[in-house]
Amino acid sequence: MKPHSASQRLELAALLALFGLGSTAGQAGELYFDFNHNINPPDASVFLFGNAGQTATVSTRSGFNQDLVLSAEGFFNLPIDRSFQQSGTGVRNTGFRVVSPDPIAGYFVNRAPNTTDMTYLLDKASLGTEYFIASDGGRYGEGSQVMIHATADNTAVTFTPKGSAPINVVLRAGETYKYAGGNADLTGSSVTATNPVAVFGGHECTNIPDSFAACDTLIEQMIPTNRLSSSYLVAASDPAVRSETPVNGDLVRVIATTDNTSVSVNGVTVATLNAGDVHQFELSQTDGLGAAIDASAPVMVAQYLTGQDYLGGINTDPAMSLVPGTDTWLDDYRLATPAGAQAFTNNYAAIVIETLDLLSLLLDGNPVNTSSFTGIGGTAFSRGLVDLPIGLFTMSAASPFLLMLGGGEWYDSYLTYGGATFAPGISPPDLNVPQGVSAPLPAALVAIGLASLGWTRRRRAC
Repeated sequence: MKPHSASQRLELAALLALFGLGSTAGQAGELYFDFNHNINPPDASVFLFGNAGQTATVSTRSGFNQDLVLSAEGFFNLPIDRSFQQSGTGVRNTGFRVVSPDPIAGYFVNRAPNTTDMTYLLDKASLGTEYFIASDGGRYGEGSQVMIHATADNTAVTFTPKGSAPINVVLRAGETYKYAGGNADLTGSSVTATNPVAVFGGHECTNIPDSFAACDTLIEQMIPTNRLSSSYLVAASDPAVRSETPVNGDLVRVIATTDNTSVSVNGVTVATLNAGDVHQFELSQTDGLGAAIDASAPVMVAQYLTGQDYLGGINTDPAMSLVPGTDTWLDDYRLATPAGAQAFTNNYAAIVIETLDLLSLLLDGNPVNTSSFTGIGGTAFSRGLVDLPIGLFTMSAASPFLLMLGGGEWYDSYLTYGGATFAPGISPPDLNVPQGVSAPLPAALVAIGLASLGWTRRRRAC
C-alpha cells in the first residue's frame, strides 16, 4: 500500500490531536548503548541532539554519571572512555543509559583509526522482547559480538547463538550480557526477554567480503521483531556508486523471523527461509544500484559496506546497518553527522524516494539536485545520494522516504539509518502509521473526526 499523501498526514495529525493521540509533547527521552570491543584503540562518543539548552544525564550501573546541556544548536558530543569497552563473554555493568526530560536523539560512534562504525539509538518506547541478530563471522579479535542490555530488574534473557544451545541469564536494570562469538557468524541468532531490552550486534574487526583486506569494526542496535516489515527498498552506498569496479558493491542480508518465509528480490523469488536463516546478495551497479525486497512474513534486512580493496581504492571499509521497512519511513528527518574529533571527510545520505516526489526533497530547507537519481526497476521509486554537512541537518519530502546515513575516508567508514516511525528520535513523527495509537480508534469517533476534517481519499495510483 502506498503511503498517505502529505495533506492526508496533516489531516490525520489533526484527527489524532482531536482525540489527544499520537503526540510526543512532554514525553521524556531515554536511550541505551553499549561499547563493543574495537581492535584499535578507540576514541568513542555518543552524539546527542534535541532542543537548544535541553538537559540530559548519561549514566552506567558501574557509577559513571554525567549531566549535560545541549548547545545553542541543540547538540552535544560526549566522549566515552575506552575503559568502558565490553570484551569477552559474561555479564557487564558498563552499559550506558541516557535520560532527558524531552525527546532526544543520538548515535553511538565507535571511532578508531581505520576501524569505525556508528549506530542510531532507539528510544526506550521502541524496544522489544524478541530480536534476531545481524553480525558477521571470522577474522580478527573476539569476532562476532552481541550485547543485550536490560532496562528493568529481574529480566530473564534467553540468547540462542546460531547453531548452538540456548544461554539463559537473569539481568538487573543496567546490566548487559555480552557474548563474543569468535569465528562463528552470529547472524540469525535470537534473543528473547521477559522485559524490553536493548540489543546490539557487532564484530571486533571483520573483512567484507572475507577474502579482501582490510578489517573494520561493526556496531548496530537491533530492531525488535515486532517492528520489522515484510517490504523493503535498499539503495547503494556512496562507495558502491563510485566504485572503479562496477560489479562490486554493498552486501545485503535478509534474515527470516518465521519458518517457511518466501523472499523475493526485484520480483523474483530467491529463497524460502526458516527463522534465523539468511539470504545474501550483492547490491551493485549491475543491479541498478537499488533493489526491492518482499517477503511473506516480517524479515530483518541488514546492509554492509564492503572493504576498500574490494571497491578498487574508494575511501571506505566494512560497516553495517539495519534497513527500516517501507511502512516505517519518515517524511521529515532531523539528524546529525559525526562532528569534532569524530568527523569524517565524506558524509552522505543514500535515499530511496517516490519518483513523483523527487522535486520535493529538501536539505536544510533548500531543494536537492536529484538529477542523478535513478529509478529502481519495477517500482515507483528512485534512489540517489546527497552530500551532507558536518553536524546537524534536516531532510524532508512530500512523502515518506528512506534515509541511510553514511561516511567514508581512507580505509574507514560508518553506516546507519536515520530513524523510523517506531523510533523517530527528534524527527517529527510520520503519521502514515500512527505509532502513538495502541488500539484502533472507535469507529464512531473516526467517523465524527473525519467528517469534521472534511477527509477525502486522494491516493495516487502505485
